[in-house]
Amino acid sequence: MHITLRQLQIFRAVAQCARVTAAAETLHISQPAASMALSELEKHLGPLFDRHQGSSLTLNDSGRALLPKACELMDRTAEIEAQFSGDASYRHGFLIVNASSTIGNNLMPYILGNFTDKNPDIRVEMTIENTHQIERRLLDFDIDMGVVEGISLHPDIEATPWSSDELVIVCPPNHPLANQRVNLSDLAQEHWILRESGSGTRALFDEIVAPGIGQPAIKMVLNRSEAIKEAVTEGQGLTCISALSVKRSIKKGNMGRIFVRDLKLQRHFYLLVHKQKYRSCILNRLFNFILQFPVQ
Repeated sequence: MHITLRQLQIFRAVAQCARVTAAAETLHISQPAASMALSELEKHLGPLFDRHQGSSLTLNDSGRALLPKACELMDRTAEIEAQFSGDASYRHGFLIVNASSTIGNNLMPYILGNFTDKNPDIRVEMTIENTHQIERRLLDFDIDMGVVEGISLHPDIEATPWSSDELVIVCPPNHPLANQRVNLSDLAQEHWILRESGSGTRALFDEIVAPGIGQPAIKMVLNRSEAIKEAVTEGQGLTCISALSVKRSIKKGNMGRIFVRDLKLQRHFYLLVHKQKYRSCILNRLFNFILQFPVQ
């Protein structure tokens, strides 16, 4: 049996893209070359994908077992190349990070800016997604690390607590309840602008706030905190949102806070990594940098 790194690289790309043509494009090779390499690998290991109509591919049990091992080999190969090139250090490389909305918009740009200042040869690409999407991408080995609000309970994902946050109820600045102290039941007739299902913020609202006001009158569902803040500022309704993301808006008078008696919406921030993910030196460097970074 002779398996090559190139075959495993193509296998990983096909697993992530779900199509041979798309995988070939990401690797800048021809589609026939990618198909041939995948075919040779499956001659050695047996079928790795279930074929579907329209050329779509999904991993079968064997493919799912191989994927973390193939990703580890690719990561270790990249690490070896980095160690023995240039200044022979482990400080070269590329990482893909997903962050949920609050962290991605309010903390990670500053944190990553500090990290890349200290590690100029490590490039980090960050995309903002909701917690459910980040979990999915971790499980598919599409990304190196996730940074989210709220814990992941998936058995294959390791969640490390990092910092904490508080959700608050905010309203338009001219709302009668702005800066007032009320009971949660007093908000039962209000209209709400909320995050989509799958976000950590929405999960906490549904778990703690919604039962106290009956059936919430949801006016809009938006998947970005900035869009929600704009809607609230324009008088469209109330929202439940991170105190971190509205601190400046409240200070400027663009929205008001409603103080709800006996309502505590504390949550933690977590770093997520697949348990079978190879922890390269540069991944550990970023992981530990975030853990030690002072959050104001």
